[in-house]
Amino acid sequence: MSEIFHIKVNNEVLIWARESIALGKTKAADKLKISPARLEQLESGKKFPSMDELKSMSKTYKRSIATLLLKSPPQEKPLPKDRRTVNSEDIGKFNEKTILAVRKARAYVSSLVELKKESGFKIDTFNYKAFFSDNPLEIARKLRKQWNLSEVMAVDNADDALEIFIRHLENLGIAIFQLSITQDNLRGFSLTDEVMPVIVLKRGGEYASAKNFTLFHELGHILLNEGGLCDVSYDVESQDIEKWCNAFAAEILVPEADLLKIKKVIAHRKNKVFTWTKKELLEIAADFHVGPLVILRRLLDLGLTGKDFYNNKHSLWNRPAFGISKTHKGRDIPKETVKEKGYNYLSLAFSAYDKNKIDLKDLSDFIGVKLSYLPQTRQLLKI
Repeated sequence: MSEIFHIKVNNEVLIWARESIALGKTKAADKLKISPARLEQLESGKKFPSMDELKSMSKTYKRSIATLLLKSPPQEKPLPKDRRTVNSEDIGKFNEKTILAVRKARAYVSSLVELKKESGFKIDTFNYKAFFSDNPLEIARKLRKQWNLSEVMAVDNADDALEIFIRHLENLGIAIFQLSITQDNLRGFSLTDEVMPVIVLKRGGEYASAKNFTLFHELGHILLNEGGLCDVSYDVESQDIEKWCNAFAAEILVPEADLLKIKKVIAHRKNKVFTWTKKELLEIAADFHVGPLVILRRLLDLGLTGKDFYNNKHSLWNRPAFGISKTHKGRDIPKETVKEKGYNYLSLAFSAYDKNKIDLKDLSDFIGVKLSYLPQTRQLLKI
């Protein structure tokens, strides 16, 4: 029988690695395929793990073996604040996939900064800010005019609008990624403690019209320098900071002055009709590249619908399944990659390669796809 070698590790690092991914001891032991008693031995320092156990921990905790062999637990930035509208017992509790998405976003922005340096570009500084005491509607009107966002409304659909919005904010110095955040009812999150502020949108499922609102909601958090993990609820009882960000996003995408010029709105206002069909709301929403619930919330704020009517539709339309595409296609890796990392990130990676700053293997590593997918990915970027 071959001898089993055990690896000397700091048991505090093992505890840190497990807790950093929000795994309880019982669930961790089950995933590691060891007994709870064995895990207790390893985490107490009474026993050291075998190489197979260490490899299993590396896979389960999503940490390299080198990290697990550190002399002490590393210092990591905390999760952004929980800004969801959820049951109080769930506040601050997240699925491991959410934690990994935050970790991935931090890794991506670090790579983006590295790519900029490799390519000789300066790190853009996002030079806009607001204070909670500011009127979000006034801030939205000012930035909408300054950034000429009214021109975006002339595009044909919400997908095109989203792409333009993302490119514009990236050029202003914000890193924007679209990641799979399917747990915890999240629609997006923002980080303000990195070299560049970061916005992450939910990649799969939701329509671009929903992502447009989430994008500017998270921009509100960045303006306030208050990042967070958000469900972007339109609930009347949301936290004050969420109300501020919702009001900012609503005005920048659906200006009050423009909404009141819509023929259907004029007719309802004139006839004092405060109920709306879904068809009417969808038609109005299409003009602004947002979802119907955003329009209904705007109408509530303007006194053009009742709170009971709004709450009824909110409970129906704010469910996770609402607005999710019913078509399921096979995976398109190049297209997923472009959505996930964004034009700026990928164009910088290809630029660094073209300038011989990185080799083909580095390019594949930065982009995160196999070499065979690189030509298709580049073709999608049209560079």
